[in-house]
Amino acid sequence: MNAASQGDAALAKSDFVGALQHYTRALCELPRAPAYYIKRSTAYIRLKSADGGPKLENALRDAEIAVILARERAKRDLICSAQMRRAVALYHMERYGDAGYIFGLLEEKVLKDKSEGGGAADKVKDVMSGSKASGPMKNIAQELQIWLMKIKSKLGSLEESDERKKVTIEEVPSGMNVPSEKELKGQWEAMKAEDISGDKSSVVVSAGDEQKADGTSAEAAKDEKAASPAPVPVQTPEKIRHGWYQSNDSVVVTLYAKGVDKEKVDTELKSDSVSIQFPLPSGSDYAFNLDPLFASIDESASKVSTFSTKIELVLRKKTPGQKWSSLESSSTEVKSATITPTPAPSASASAPSYPTSSRHGAKDWDKLASTLTAKKPKKPRAKEDDETKGKTDGEGEDDSDNEGSVDSEYGGDPVDGFFKKLYAGADEDTRRAMVKSFVESNGTSLSTNWGDVGKGKVNPYPASD
Repeated sequence: MNAASQGDAALAKSDFVGALQHYTRALCELPRAPAYYIKRSTAYIRLKSADGGPKLENALRDAEIAVILARERAKRDLICSAQMRRAVALYHMERYGDAGYIFGLLEEKVLKDKSEGGGAADKVKDVMSGSKASGPMKNIAQELQIWLMKIKSKLGSLEESDERKKVTIEEVPSGMNVPSEKELKGQWEAMKAEDISGDKSSVVVSAGDEQKADGTSAEAAKDEKAASPAPVPVQTPEKIRHGWYQSNDSVVVTLYAKGVDKEKVDTELKSDSVSIQFPLPSGSDYAFNLDPLFASIDESASKVSTFSTKIELVLRKKTPGQKWSSLESSSTEVKSATITPTPAPSASASAPSYPTSSRHGAKDWDKLASTLTAKKPKKPRAKEDDETKGKTDGEGEDDSDNEGSVDSEYGGDPVDGFFKKLYAGADEDTRRAMVKSFVESNGTSLSTNWGDVGKGKVNPYPASD
């Protein structure tokens, strides 16, 4: 179970301290994931008195960061969820004018009927029945109805001169800095040491704010319970397999996830990193992160495609022809490595042999590729047997020596061309076997028999002495 799923499970069990730790660890892996900030904001508000009570300043800060990140991704449901957490935090901080302003914006975006007809009762009926919203938006609409009644009642009970009725904020928060990965790791270390409940210096609230939060914790917990739907137990997500292969100009990564809604796949492609997040049928979120990549990519030419049985990432290499030995870079690898020509092997050098599932033993793939891709010599033409006699000039010449060869069709190294041709013409099981065997054996084994390869991990083939 990944960190985000552990946070969901902790939140469902009302373990809010644990939820904060798990969501913070998830943010260390994906520092710009708005969904994790939204959930962490919820956990901050729901902290029990025994754990120091609600941390409203922290909850508001996380919600505002989530608004900024959600707007970057132009995800309507994430923007509305972040604004909802922002308004709830403002309400509990007794900034009723500000909370009412955000709730009003949400009413326009979520509940307002775009058609000309229909009164207020019809709008509420449409929303509650789900005809105007679905999925996350339906949950937001249902929760918003309760908060609109609460804020209307609260504002109506205050004097016009009351400072709490003033509106001091804008729709998009300003002056907010998204924490870096280093800062998030610092927060996580502090939470692991349980500073969140014992050391008040680790909490970003003043002494006055903290006292106020404690004073209203009972009301906040009551309001939150009334406004939020009952938590749904989170199941352990299934394991997602992935594989990859590369061509001269691209790296293709495949996530074998079935039934993923392509509208809910959230991706972020950068020149040196890739992150992808999507909900699983179990209800949990799954995150796949490559940071840093082995080498730079052209994010504008890269793409992500969602199919019924898989998600495919096509990463365009910044430097075509560069060979990736792995998806991610280690500290000893140089990402900007240039391509150096491979010296031709000497006659005495032995070509590497790679084991396969063949009952006849290991094959010399280099020799096989060279045999298949070698040009056929032209047959000498005898004068007394001139096949072109009586033909027009050039009609009998053999210009098809290279036609259909691996070199002419795929270009580049004959061995690479041979494997590309083999892969291109193979069925799905053969492709899976080739990718799995080559990746898991660190390039020392290549098998086309999925019946053998699919049984377990393919171990690296030991180098011969």
